[in-house]
Amino acid sequence: MKSRTKAKPKPKPKAKVKAKAKAKKTVKAAPKPKAAPKKAAPKKAAPKKQKPAPEARKKPKPRKPAPDVMEAVPLPIEVTETSRRRMLTARDRSVRSSPVVEILDDPHPIGALRRFLDSIRGDATQQQAQIALGAAQLMLLPIAREHRGGSEVKELVDLVLHRWDDFGERRTGFHAQEFLRNAFAAIGVDRDRIARLEGVVPPVASAELLFSLASAHAIARDKVAMLRSVEAALAAGATSAQFRRDADFLPYQHDPDFALLLARADVPQIPVDVDPHVPAVRAALDSLVGTLREYGEQVELRPPIRLDAILDAERARKISLPNDYRALLTITNGMRLWEHEFFGAGDYRETTPLAARAMHWLHGAAVTGIEDCVPLACWGQPNDWLVYDPRGRVRGGEPGYVLMLNADEHALEDLASALAHLEVIARDVLGTN
Repeated sequence: MKSRTKAKPKPKPKAKVKAKAKAKKTVKAAPKPKAAPKKAAPKKAAPKKQKPAPEARKKPKPRKPAPDVMEAVPLPIEVTETSRRRMLTARDRSVRSSPVVEILDDPHPIGALRRFLDSIRGDATQQQAQIALGAAQLMLLPIAREHRGGSEVKELVDLVLHRWDDFGERRTGFHAQEFLRNAFAAIGVDRDRIARLEGVVPPVASAELLFSLASAHAIARDKVAMLRSVEAALAAGATSAQFRRDADFLPYQHDPDFALLLARADVPQIPVDVDPHVPAVRAALDSLVGTLREYGEQVELRPPIRLDAILDAERARKISLPNDYRALLTITNGMRLWEHEFFGAGDYRETTPLAARAMHWLHGAAVTGIEDCVPLACWGQPNDWLVYDPRGRVRGGEPGYVLMLNADEHALEDLASALAHLEVIARDVLGTN
C-alpha cells in the first residue's frame, strides 16, 4: 500500500510576492500631507562691534571680585536735596542764594535759624550776626503786619535774645534795631518779653524804634512805661501828630497825662505879627493876578477874614500859620488862581474837599518830616503842594516854605517868593500858547 505523503508547497516566485506587498500598501489610507513649514523672519544683521579706542585696548578688563570680597566694595549713595546742599562749596552757596534767603525758604524757618545759631561757636562774626538778625527781623515783619502774639513770635524772640550777647557790636546796628522794632510790633500783650526786649535797646536808638517801644507798652496797657517811652520818642524826633494818628494810642487820646505830653511837643507857636508882611504879600498877589487876567485865566478871590478868626482856626487844628500867610488871609480868605487852590481859614476848621485831598497826600508822601508840615495850597497837580515846614525837617534846616513838586522839595524864602515863582511859570507857559 502506497503511503500518503503531503506534497510540499511550491515556492511562489519573488516577483509575485513583491507585487502583493505593493498591493497591500496601496490598500492602506494615504498619510495626511504635512503642513508647509512657516518661513522664518529674516534675522537682523548684528551691529558691527566698534573697535575700542587705542587707550581702551591697553587697559585690562577688571576681574570680578570673589564673592567674599563683594561686601567690602562701597555702593553708590543716592543723592538727596540734603546731601546736595552739604556738597556745595562756599562759592556755590554764595552764587546759589544768600544764607538769609535759605533760612527764610526753609519749610521751618525758625528751626533753620536755630540750626544756624547752633553752628556758631562762641562770639558771632559780623557776617553771622547780620545773617541771624536779618533773618529774624524779616520773619517778624509779616507777623507784625497781619497779627500780634502767638507761639512763633515768643519762640523767635527767645531764640534771638538767648544769643544776643554773642552778636557783639552788631547789637546796636541797623539789623538789631530793625529786629527790635519788628519784635515790639509783633509781640502783643506780653509784658515780660517787652521788658526783656527793652533791656537790649541801644542807648542811642532811632525815633522809629522808640515809637515802636511806646506802641508795645500801649498795647500791653502799661501806661507808666508807655508815657516814659513816648517822651523818649518825642525827644529823638518823633512828632505828636504820629502818636495822635496811630491806632495803638487811641485808648489814650483823652488821657490827660498823654494829652499834656503831646501838647508840650506840639509845633512851637509863632508870635502874631501880621502888619509888616501885608504890603509885600499884597504887591506879589496884585502882580500875579494881573498876569493871569492878561492871559485870560480865571481868578477867584474870596472875601477877607479877621485875624481873630484866623487864630481860632489855628487853635482848632492845633497848628501855627506863618505871619505872611496870616496876612494873605486878611486880604483874601482863600483863592483859586490858574488851577492853584489856596487854603482859607475854613479849610483848617473843617474837612473840606481841599483839606481832604491835602490829608490824603500827606499820609501817602514818603518824605521824612512831611507829617509835621502845614498844607497851604494845591499847586495845580494832585502831588504838587505848597506847605509850611515848622520844624525845618523837610528843608534840612530852619522852618520855612517848601514847594513839593511830585516828591521833589524846593525851599522858598517866603509867601511873596512863592507867588512870584507862580507868576514866572504862568508867563512861561501861557506866553508860549
